[in-house]
Amino acid sequence: MFVPDQNRQQAVFDRLRQGILTGTLPAGTRLPPTRVMAEEIGVARQTVVLAYERLAAEGYVRARTGSGTYVAPDLPDAAPTPTAVPGRAASELSARGTRLAAIPAHASNSAAPGGAPNMDPPVGSLLAGGVPAHEMFPAQAWLRCTARVLRRMTPELAGYPPPQGLPELRQHIAAHLAATRGLLADPDCIVVTGGTQQALRLAADLLLDPGDNVWVEDPGYIAGRGALLAAGAVPVAVPSDSDGLDVAAGVSLSPNARLALVAPSHSTPLGGALPIGRRLALLDWAARANAWVLEDDCDSEFRWEGRPLPPLATLDRTGRVIYCGTFSKTLAPAIRLGFAVVPAPLVPAFVRARTLMDRGSSSLAQAVLTEFMRQGLLAPHIRRTRTEYAARRQALLTALQRHAPAVTPIAAPGGLHMVARLPDGCDEAAAVRACRARDLSVAPLRAYFAGPPRMAGLVIGFAGTPAALAGDLARRLAGAIRS
Repeated sequence: MFVPDQNRQQAVFDRLRQGILTGTLPAGTRLPPTRVMAEEIGVARQTVVLAYERLAAEGYVRARTGSGTYVAPDLPDAAPTPTAVPGRAASELSARGTRLAAIPAHASNSAAPGGAPNMDPPVGSLLAGGVPAHEMFPAQAWLRCTARVLRRMTPELAGYPPPQGLPELRQHIAAHLAATRGLLADPDCIVVTGGTQQALRLAADLLLDPGDNVWVEDPGYIAGRGALLAAGAVPVAVPSDSDGLDVAAGVSLSPNARLALVAPSHSTPLGGALPIGRRLALLDWAARANAWVLEDDCDSEFRWEGRPLPPLATLDRTGRVIYCGTFSKTLAPAIRLGFAVVPAPLVPAFVRARTLMDRGSSSLAQAVLTEFMRQGLLAPHIRRTRTEYAARRQALLTALQRHAPAVTPIAAPGGLHMVARLPDGCDEAAAVRACRARDLSVAPLRAYFAGPPRMAGLVIGFAGTPAALAGDLARRLAGAIRS
């Protein structure tokens, strides 16, 4: 016997009842025959029949034998009166909530000069910084891995995920780090997270008290700085140059800081990499100050000049470094999977905090990624994307030099974006507005500075820009600067 979907039957009933109450279906209106209605909305006829019978039983319609079903002239209740959302709701945030809501998460909602927010970049536009190309995602291989996981669906995958992450995925992450980054990580010290951002926030919540000073690169990663601010920390803007974080300046500014957030292999947005002298000085400071180092190693797979630099964590001998990685750049941000390599004494606290936060990342997403890595598909995918992104980077550099001589590209030796320095006297905010009016999703360089900006420029991405479009985009950017 056919049993109609109760949710669909309720939806049909609600839709017709609302139309009757609001006057969209006036009294005396003949409803479509059940077969016609079912075909129009894509449900089984019996679903519509039962919805009509319920409407009749509650007095909204009347059936006339041989004629059809009509809206009743006298309804059992009146149409509901819409109520406005209270305008004062936004002012009822707690003091902490108000502070959190004001923290910038990316360049588009950082404050512009004068305190006004920058307008959001056009959705899906080109030149977005730090975003991998969606067309490079290995969709067919991912689909096959998904099908394989679903065919062997287990109760463990259908239940709550282990907050530390699937054990097999942590083993594959450890093997991947050893093969590609030279980092020997114990799988028992790896915590799977919803991307680097969650790893940074977990570390900040567990290691910092409100009011603690923390070093941040200046300019540096906006959302990382935001994670520290959200935990109540006080960022100390430490200058970052072509060699990354200036450790000596950090020691001078705040020798007793509790933590340092750094990207030793590729700082955002200028792309500086810490040389060995600064790396050793940073670790020496952390040991003396009893401080922690949060190592953000995103983009490390994409190195355009010289050999890939080993992680800072490979030099750590005192257990002061928390290494954070992500699959957002190598695969896609949408899968929301990253990880932290945590010193063993901190692992239980990280796992408990992850449990309290969201109980862990999707087991299904983790299982698909595990299968993808188990089949050996990640390494060749990274090689393919690295080759393609290198070509796109060079094409954009050449196009900017040819068609936009007013800007000076700062070609970082790694990462998925570059900085185009603007001419002296050029209004950066106006340049950003002009670019976005031309559907170019550039970001203002000033948004990356925690302190006063030292230069004006545009942060532009190349990974999502096919080489064939580089010339046109460079001309559009040049036109924006001229305007």
